[in-house]
Amino acid sequence: MAVILVVNDDRDMLDVYESMLQAMGHQPITKIATHTGPEAVREVGADALLVDLEAPDEAEFGLRLIQEVRQDPDLEDLPIILATAAKERVGRRRDHFEALEVPVLIKPFAIDTLEEKLRAVLDR
Repeated sequence: MAVILVVNDDRDMLDVYESMLQAMGHQPITKIATHTGPEAVREVGADALLVDLEAPDEAEFGLRLIQEVRQDPDLEDLPIILATAAKERVGRRRDHFEALEVPVLIKPFAIDTLEEKLRAVLDR
């Protein structure tokens, strides 16, 4: 079982992730995206981070959070998965996410796909 911090701007989506992760045997901790940064990640002590790309007040919120986490010496190796419906925007930055070692899940996705990506990043 892993502690998974899920950061998203949609409360309903957080509830869906919570159910999915619990069904996989993980302990999800959910946070609304607004103003979440590395300090919140550190505070939770998560084994992995699942983050959305967009938030209402910041178009690429997830990218900023990922970059901040990767620059933090205490968190730089934290497994991260980006989950987003912004397929086109992510496609233009695919190389960037690969360089950050962040797999991308395009919504909608099957629970099996999330489980596979999560297992892969946790096993790294």
